[in-house]
Amino acid sequence: MNKNFDTIIWSSDSENDLDDIEEYYTSVSPEKSTQKIIDIILKVEETIFSEQWQIDEFDSSSRRMIINKKFRVLYKIIDKNIIITRVYPTQKNPENIS
Repeated sequence: MNKNFDTIIWSSDSENDLDDIEEYYTSVSPEKSTQKIIDIILKVEETIFSEQWQIDEFDSSSRRMIINKKFRVLYKIIDKNIIITRVYPTQKNPENIS
């Protein structure tokens, strides 16, 4: 199936979010920390249509995907690219994300 966007770009904020997630999992479950990040990236890479995910209820300028029921990935569609803007655990309050 052909994708309807050119590329997926990870913002510096989203990369920092992934670093924070990995750091957290390294402290609580070191053997799984890298795999958590790989899982997030692979699931995002499975995106086929830029608008296949819902508009986020907290940030209507973004769409969101839920990964493994544990992570919320926010993205925007800009110039036929998907820009990943944030990644955070679903149990974290989105209103506290800056």
